Amino acid sequence: MNMYSEENSSGKPLANSSWLENHHRAKIPERTAFAMRLAKLQPKKIVDLGCATGLWLELLNEILPVECEFIGIDSDIESLEIAISRSKTWSRKISFMQLDIEKDAISIPSADLTLAFNIFPYIKDIDNFINILATRTPQGTLAVRQYDGASIRFGPMSTTMRQKIEQDLQIATGNSKKFKHYDLDRTFVALRNSAYTNFEYNFELFERISPFDQDFIPYYEGTLLWTCQHVSDTSAEFLSNWMNNDVHLLNRYFYEVDLVALLS
Repeated sequence: MNMYSEENSSGKPLANSSWLENHHRAKIPERTAFAMRLAKLQPKKIVDLGCATGLWLELLNEILPVECEFIGIDSDIESLEIAISRSKTWSRKISFMQLDIEKDAISIPSADLTLAFNIFPYIKDIDNFINILATRTPQGTLAVRQYDGASIRFGPMSTTMRQKIEQDLQIATGNSKKFKHYDLDRTFVALRNSAYTNFEYNFELFERISPFDQDFIPYYEGTLLWTCQHVSDTSAEFLSNWMNNDVHLLNRYFYEVDLVALLS
């Protein structure tokens, strides 16, 4: 089996353009609903931390008035080049910055809405980072979305094999120097301990039951292949056979949970 790392050109896991595109397309209904929720805040300036290829900004561009300025920030130049190309026909004021957001957090511009979507697994000291964001003037609203590696579930399968796969994956990713796959609790604690004083939390369920929509299948299959790459040979063989036993995806389900928070 070919390696399915989904790293971007800077070596960040689960961050290359094809993975991000598949992930985004799979979740367009849920993400559009959240973008509409953000639009109700009536932001005049948005900073997207870890904007990658600009998919969230593209979605927001379709919803927000053209008077709202966008600033996209990422450390990966290849991703930024795609984002710049994607935004060329937009009518609003938009700019992009190449920045290591943890190392150069004080250089992050202030905005009345800052997006921090699935970026915390790549940041070593979340507490310090969030509190730097909170000290900007104006402070504005920090919108957080954080996936939970422990809640991603696909089935049906035996509990014994599921637990074996989950244990293998936790061991394989637990010592990674590149990112933290199981980061929801660390993120939650850091948000609760931050200098922000107003909090709005909820957990967002993403669920699909077969027959799957065509926009979902690439993300589903990509998640399974990525899992196969990080578990033991025994678990990978089981998972591969499990996939082959229902190639037409007639009897499958998938769900995961994101922590969603608005802080101000």
